[in-house]
Amino acid sequence: EETQPQQVFTKTVSESIQEVDIGKVCTSSFEEVVIATYSGKVISFTTETAEGHLDQSFPSAIREKVLTEGGPPGPAGAKEEEKKPEEKKMKRGLSSLFGLGKKKDKDKPEKDKFVAGLVLDHDPKADEGKGDKDEAVRSDPQEKQKKAIVFRNEIEVLRQKVAEAKSAFQGISKENVPVSTRSKVKSSMLLEPENACYKLTLESEMPIDIVALQAGIPLQLLDCGTSVPSISEPDPANGNLFIATLRVQGTSNRVQVQVMTEEGVYGTLQAFVVTRVAPKVVHLVETRILPLSLHQPIPLDAPEKGGAVPYCEVRMQGGFGMGQMHSWVQSCFPSVPSKVPDADTVKYNFESCYCATRVSVEFGRGEAVFRSSNLSVLAIIKDVISKEAATTKTKLDVKAPVINEASVLHVLQLLHPKLEKLLKLKERVKFITALTEIKAQSDDVSFLSDDLKTVLKNSEELLEEHKNNEKKIIFIEHVLQQYYIDRFKFRGINVKHRLGEVNALIEKYSWESLVQLFGAS
Repeated sequence: EETQPQQVFTKTVSESIQEVDIGKVCTSSFEEVVIATYSGKVISFTTETAEGHLDQSFPSAIREKVLTEGGPPGPAGAKEEEKKPEEKKMKRGLSSLFGLGKKKDKDKPEKDKFVAGLVLDHDPKADEGKGDKDEAVRSDPQEKQKKAIVFRNEIEVLRQKVAEAKSAFQGISKENVPVSTRSKVKSSMLLEPENACYKLTLESEMPIDIVALQAGIPLQLLDCGTSVPSISEPDPANGNLFIATLRVQGTSNRVQVQVMTEEGVYGTLQAFVVTRVAPKVVHLVETRILPLSLHQPIPLDAPEKGGAVPYCEVRMQGGFGMGQMHSWVQSCFPSVPSKVPDADTVKYNFESCYCATRVSVEFGRGEAVFRSSNLSVLAIIKDVISKEAATTKTKLDVKAPVINEASVLHVLQLLHPKLEKLLKLKERVKFITALTEIKAQSDDVSFLSDDLKTVLKNSEELLEEHKNNEKKIIFIEHVLQQYYIDRFKFRGINVKHRLGEVNALIEKYSWESLVQLFGAS
């Protein structure tokens, strides 16, 4: 009978794991799990107890040993602290593993030591039996003069290279001072479909002190982990629509934050990472945010959720090739393959992790077709590709879109539950303070309605859920505003001056008012 694996030990190292292996490292009697982290730390997890024998209670017997620490070397001449016997034992284990600290064999003759072309500790007897020709060459003044000239020429070439490097740097920056950094920063920005946001991860070999985030597009900062955020007011005049500073608490080599992006706007998110090293050095990490950043690729044969879906269509024709249209699709959607598939017709399917609407992309040489039930997505694709074609001066003819009016009601039905849930949560949280005071004055709350009793009972969970609720309401409000504009833009009607009606709808929300506003009845 097969046994299922069970978790017997867990440990959070707060760093990326670069390598994992199993073997006997510190002792020859116990198997160990050895991991190497991004900062250079090597940690061993062993079943060996402090007494040197295996404890029968296996889960509690696993112990952690830090074999090597990451980070830069200490200052020269610093006195090494006294090591505990266990640390010395680990050091001996590593030395034996990597062949360090071996005793020299006295029977073997010691080889000559070479330093910068000079022979040290050379035995004069080794030259016995050689001819006098080498000695004559070495003592010849003309040979010495030739070598001196060669050395001077090499030094002059090196000086010229240094001067060229200095002048090149001065041309780049006349205010900054060049410094040498001993740390690197690794970054990733991955989509979290269940939360409809991105998780930005910044990891350094050295502890991180401060992270500054800047973008020329509006963003919403959600969860910052253990970091303390400070969000500044947008400065549109200088192109700063999002500015935030994160101060890292404690000693941590990794910072993770959740960022919510709005589709239709695109740009670059810049992260300035300051590590705790001297002198202070700033690492710049740039991440590109695409127009349809909340979409992810799905299989071509993935079934539709809820049956048949009404689709709208935008068709484009022109003098573009396969590679050119493929690059335009890449500029719209994330996770598009870098290489153009070897086929006459290329097809991709994408799904929005927020609205759950799909996009079908099909293109060949000189023609492309985009289908979706979301008019905002088609409007974004049309605007982005038209701009790209104008930049490259490529002829592009966008045909009149095929609009299915049933798609408007379909999208509103997908957004309605999300908006209703957010607004109900906002309404419930309003009663928590008053209900808590009533509870403190009297334990008898039987006179409250069932709904208010539920709010009081789950007050902590509701407050935790409401932490980012206002930001999500603003986000879905922007989604509805953009959809309202695009819904009538394909009819040739400009309704930007009527966006206040969408804001009023959020204040006094009802499904009937939503359908009436969008004319989807």
